[in-house]
Amino acid sequence: MAKKMKIKAKEKKGIVKVKAMFTSLMADKEEAVKKGIKASYIKYIVAKVNDVIVYEVTMSGFMSENPLIKFKFNGKKGDKIVFTTIDNNGKEQTGKKKIK
Repeated sequence: MAKKMKIKAKEKKGIVKVKAMFTSLMADKEEAVKKGIKASYIKYIVAKVNDVIVYEVTMSGFMSENPLIKFKFNGKKGDKIVFTTIDNNGKEQTGKKKIK
């Protein structure tokens, strides 16, 4: 499960550029068996601004460790972007950042 989120969100001319990194081993079943650990990976990420979804993705353990995502959307300074992640075990985590 993601233990920490690093989020950067900057607005320029009405376009908000977002970079977010999620700390996770992203170990699928096969890799977990090799390493002798429990399978753990982020399976769902959603980003919302003012309760409107601006980014949504479903993934599996095929992603690299500590996945980094980048995207753009129309927005403004001062709003908060809220990320929610759910791992394969159903654990949920939330991170927030004010758009600069």
